[in-house]
Amino acid sequence: MRKLLLLLGIAVMLVVPAVATAQGPPPSVICALCNGGGSGWTGCTQQTASDSGGIDWISHVRHYLVVSYCKTNGTITSISIAAHGCDTSGLAFCHVGAAWQTGGGVGYGYASFEAHATYGSNAAPLYNVTSVVRLTVPVG
Repeated sequence: MRKLLLLLGIAVMLVVPAVATAQGPPPSVICALCNGGGSGWTGCTQQTASDSGGIDWISHVRHYLVVSYCKTNGTITSISIAAHGCDTSGLAFCHVGAAWQTGGGVGYGYASFEAHATYGSNAAPLYNVTSVVRLTVPVG
């Protein structure tokens, strides 16, 4: 009888773990961006931000910043400043300053940038302006 109970006990010890693992692991936490399973936009594009001033046909400036980026499932995989400059017409001048990334970027769903320039007119009416252009790549 002891041998029978011993064999029955060993059989129960072997069967219980097998049944527990057959049910699978507990459910995981819901995560939109885990393991590449995000739900955002995928692709590559450019975004432009600009500031302009002056008097049309006499002295006019457009200060611009262009950012190129790629996203996979809403997460930025590459990003860079594609262009930073000014378009002038008439008697206007523009001096492009620095441009830099201020937040987010690769690995994030968003990014932000800031660019500086000074522009003005060489003739009356004289003006001199400091331009700050801010660009944000939105989440999604």
